[in-house]
Order: sequence, then structure tokens, then C-alpha cells
Amino acid sequence: MDVQEVYERLMPFLPVPGESSALGEAGPPGAPDPTGLYRRPYAPRTRAERRPPVTPDTAAPGQVAEHVVSPPERELLRARLREVDEHYIALMEEERYTQAAEVAGEMIEPLAKALGAENKAVLRLRQRRAVSRQLAGDHRAALPEFEALAEAFARISGPAGEAARDCRAQAARCRGELGQVTEALTELQAVLDVERAVESDVSDAAVELRRDIGMLLLSQGNPEEARACLEALYEDVVLVHGPRHDVAVEAAEVLATLRRELDGE
Repeated sequence: MDVQEVYERLMPFLPVPGESSALGEAGPPGAPDPTGLYRRPYAPRTRAERRPPVTPDTAAPGQVAEHVVSPPERELLRARLREVDEHYIALMEEERYTQAAEVAGEMIEPLAKALGAENKAVLRLRQRRAVSRQLAGDHRAALPEFEALAEAFARISGPAGEAARDCRAQAARCRGELGQVTEALTELQAVLDVERAVESDVSDAAVELRRDIGMLLLSQGNPEEARACLEALYEDVVLVHGPRHDVAVEAAEVLATLRRELDGE
């Protein structure tokens, strides 16, 4: 039973409009009737006027509750998302990464309140904001976002899921940019181990991870380890994709420099 139904059931017991107060209940002449609020209470908004509630359904322990949104609200959210997506993509194409992150961020809170913090659309917006911040060079802000996203995706699709792996790798890259090279190397290697188990040693993600590990080893002052890593990567990429692959070309250039420095070639 809602407020509207309670009001309708009590209406027959209220004094009719215009009926005067009982003797002794009225105030001084000319003063408002102090009993009016109780004799004729304001009616609640009608059902048609009230917005349908947005409430979470119950979920089993450990599961994320699905949120119920009325059809009109869902259409409004979709329209706003389309606008945000178009604006975000346009800004990214113009390399206005900071503004793109702000555009994505403006929609996250209202969408999370309506659909839940771990709704796919919400997570996609958070991921876009993190990527934009990373491209803008704001690695300190992007790092916790990627780490939180990795945990969320791990809960939803498992720790070996593609989204969880990608966010872990991006968080590690942020650490590398922030000078936390040891931690970055450890995490990148851990993600690579999962990537190899789930996909292969030469998947697109694995190739990027191996390249990043080699470059971090080099920046850490370990040229011998970096060369071993990049030589293995170069051979694998050439075998699968050919010598003109972007990573093969990049690795070949770095290896040539390392050979000159280490072997005097």
C-alpha cells in the first residue's frame, strides 16, 4: 500500500471542505485555523506525477544487484549516453584528452546512481576516462582508476577476463611512467603469464606486454636482460607477422642500438 492509497482510504473520515471547527477548537478571530493542517491535509502527488522509483533488486551474496529503470528513464539515459559518446570521440580525435576525460566523467555519477556502479555502461565510461587521463599524461590520476576497474572486471568476468587483464596492464604502465619500474615490471610479467595461458605468446596483447617489459628493463639499467627479451620478441613477431610489423621494426631498431653499445658492432 502506498501513500496515495492510504490518503484515499482516510478521505471519508475527514471533515468535508468548508466545515467549521468544533466549538473551542477555533483560534482568535481572524487567525488561521490551527486545526486546518489536520482537518484537510495536503494530498500526496498523484501516481502519474511521481517518477517511477529506481531501486536495486536483491542479489545473492557476492553478486552485483541489477538496477530497475523505467522505460522513459532508460530512453533518456540512452540519449544522453549517445551525446556523451559523440562528444568524447570528437575530442579524442582532436587529441583533446583532458577535455575528453571530463566529458566522460560528467556522466559517470548519474549513470551509476541509476544503473549501479558496476553496470557495463558505467564501467565503459570509467575506462574511457582512465584512458584519456593516461593519454593526457595524468598517470597519477589514471592509475587508481585502472586498478579499481581491474578489480571490478575481475568480479564480473573473472581475473583472467580480457577487460581485467587490460586494466591491470594499463595500471602497470602508469606505474612505469611514474617511476615505479620494479612494481610495473612485476605486474606486467604477471599479466603476461595470464595472457600466455589464456591466449598465446604472440597475441596482440602479449606482444605489447613483451615489448613494454623489454623497454622497462632497458630503462631500469638492465641492457642484457632487455636485449634477451627483445630478441625473443623480434623472432616471434617476424615468424608470425613478418619483419614489417610495427613492433618488429621498433624492436629491431632498439636491438641495433644495444648491439652497438654492448658488442661494439
